[in-house]
Amino acid sequence: MTSVRSYSLYTVEPDWATWLYPRLWGFFMSLKLALAAVLRTLRRRGRHSQESLNYGSSRTYMFRLEKGASTVTLDKLESICAGLEISPLTFLALTLSAKSGDSTQMLLQRVQAELDEFEHSGGGEVLKAEVAAGAVVERRPGKPVDPEKLKKVLQCKAEGMSQKMASEMLGIPKQTVHDLWRRDAE
Repeated sequence: MTSVRSYSLYTVEPDWATWLYPRLWGFFMSLKLALAAVLRTLRRRGRHSQESLNYGSSRTYMFRLEKGASTVTLDKLESICAGLEISPLTFLALTLSAKSGDSTQMLLQRVQAELDEFEHSGGGEVLKAEVAAGAVVERRPGKPVDPEKLKKVLQCKAEGMSQKMASEMLGIPKQTVHDLWRRDAE
């Protein structure tokens, strides 16, 4: 004899409950769809039209954002938020909350903990050093040079060794020795 399961929303067995609550079976909204939902909600709440928020973008672009079919740059997000009279940080918090399903309070607590860790590890000072006079400080392209390797390679060069000998002695790849060989001590 087979048992008949009830599929009513109110009398669902625990193993079937996962189909009613997407978070239980691992479904998370995409970031584009979360942004679309937040944008629609804020626009409707403030009674703004798509035209009033476009700020240099077309109504078609705003429609595509609200449909979850386009992405947004930080500059564009800032201009949209200006039209909504809301901070871009608030907009992002609402979007990430909608995406993850976590409350905004939980999200903000996590953000505060991450910011505290960033400051504690000296990130604030490093960030200040990266920005000067409103622009990012220029640096050489590519991966930063290991000062110890550079010093050892230049020492081998000063002693009159060949690049191949320096590579073998230091245990550094020949290409790395070649790249460092042409640099000055910094």
